[in-house]
Amino acid sequence: MPPRSLLVIFVALCATCGRADSYNEKREMVYDLMEAAVTEDPYFYMDAGLDGFPAFGFRPGSEVKQPYRIYLPEKLPAEFTLVATFKPTSLRTSYLFAVLNPFETVVQLGIRISDGPGSNQNISLVYTNSDDHSHSEEVAKFTVPKLTKKWSKIVIKVSTTDVTFYLNCHEMARQRVTRIPQELVFDTASTLYIAQAGPHIQERYDVSTHPLPLWIPF
Repeated sequence: MPPRSLLVIFVALCATCGRADSYNEKREMVYDLMEAAVTEDPYFYMDAGLDGFPAFGFRPGSEVKQPYRIYLPEKLPAEFTLVATFKPTSLRTSYLFAVLNPFETVVQLGIRISDGPGSNQNISLVYTNSDDHSHSEEVAKFTVPKLTKKWSKIVIKVSTTDVTFYLNCHEMARQRVTRIPQELVFDTASTLYIAQAGPHIQERYDVSTHPLPLWIPF
């Protein structure tokens, strides 16, 4: 069996919406991205994850992709939060997930982990209006100590003016960000990839994942 890394991803997307219940509390819809991982791919497997819960595994060569519209809303709200819990065993540059444009050349939304300075790694929020850009835009990038061979929880909280990054429940950094547009509309033919970014960009993970829910208040 080839070497593999163990990853648990938990992603939440939370938006500030006008609607609220009678107690002025925001409610949320949940989108589980790991529902896209129903596959007969021989490189896909089940693994033991955090606290013994089952995890989804992806070896290099796995091909988990689905039309994004089955698992995500048509429009990404202006404010949202992404959460990922994972345990990689290599420093390879890779995407935890990616939504690609119809030509599969631009990542419209994704979390990317790449080499950083020294022994560190970078974690980036990729957010791109593919109508205006021909390459993927990393709107925020944060440097962290290398995350290999240990469990880590990251939170990327996006507001209309900045992006805040948390590592293991500690706020690490905040960056001022200008996003155009504030609400990202996906193309109807966009594709959701898990543990990679498609045949052209690739950057595949050798990984296991837990369910990957996405929350949107309404």
